[in-house]
Amino acid sequence: MENTVIAASPLDIPVMHSFTDKDGKRWTACAECDRGGNGNAKDKCSCGWQCTKLNGLGCFIGTAIVGEPKAQPKRTRSQERYLRFLEYGDCFDSFLQFCRWDSAPERSWNYGA
Repeated sequence: MENTVIAASPLDIPVMHSFTDKDGKRWTACAECDRGGNGNAKDKCSCGWQCTKLNGLGCFIGTAIVGEPKAQPKRTRSQERYLRFLEYGDCFDSFLQFCRWDSAPERSWNYGA
């Protein structure tokens, strides 16, 4: 018979990017927060409601996801590119210039270094 472990609280659920800092305060990544993009809370956070992947955003008032996290939405390559354009596009003169930069083989999303 197998032993099953039941999490007593949301903090017992293993998370990948959230941590407790040296002062004992809990920092929660937006992608792992119940009010973030993958969470189940009805009221979404104003800064993390779109975050479904780790992007370095988070806060000290977030809570871990209760229950099963939502599955990440399936997006086409062009939808992923447009989301990257929204994130990085401010430093380019045109979308075409961004597309040339985005398609470079050294980018991590193109399986580069």
